[in-house]
Amino acid sequence: MLGRIGRLAGLVLMLAGVLAASARADTTGQERMIERARLVLDTLLDDPNYAQMRVYVQNAYAVMVVPDLLKGSFFIGAEHGVGVMLIRNPQTGGWGQPAFYDLYGGSLGLQFGGQSSDVVFTIMNQAAVDKVVNSGIKLGADAAVAVGRLGAGIGAATTVRFGEDIYVFAKSKGLFGGFSIDGTYIRAKDNWNTSFYGQPVRSHDVLRDFGQPRSQDVADLREALSRF
Repeated sequence: MLGRIGRLAGLVLMLAGVLAASARADTTGQERMIERARLVLDTLLDDPNYAQMRVYVQNAYAVMVVPDLLKGSFFIGAEHGVGVMLIRNPQTGGWGQPAFYDLYGGSLGLQFGGQSSDVVFTIMNQAAVDKVVNSGIKLGADAAVAVGRLGAGIGAATTVRFGEDIYVFAKSKGLFGGFSIDGTYIRAKDNWNTSFYGQPVRSHDVLRDFGQPRSQDVADLREALSRF
């Protein structure tokens, strides 16, 4: 009898281990995305061409980082990326937990080429944050968006005006001559959020959780934002 109980206990422990490993595997993509987002922030922070970005992050209500936003076209253009968004605590200035978002768009016209961009969105007012969190947005239609000023001669002390809802800073590689973001949709990536937090969650609740970081990767991402 004791032997049977022991074997049963062993099977239960083994099953628990398998389930734990499975849960960890399910969040690999999300953890990798958070790490990549941190690397993007570190890279832009150390690049003098993006010095002006500091003042936008410092004054942002929320920040979204999208590593490798892909854009390609052959008459019909398409783009897609996955990003991570954090909201600033209005009382302390700290950052909340991350939520994952899909970005996608398309266009028609005479266009050829491909491009990969590391992109940072600074969301500059509460109304724009609420639109992203509550229902998602179409950039340029539901929120005014502008590409941030870049250049080694532009410093954080330069006078700036936060007249747009969202500013975009992008570091691009590819064949397109410029960078445009109008017409891009941003929607919560619910399956990733559910997997990462282990239960069905709403972006609204996740983003406004200003408690202890869920993991070391999240702590590192928060730290990267605080360096601005």
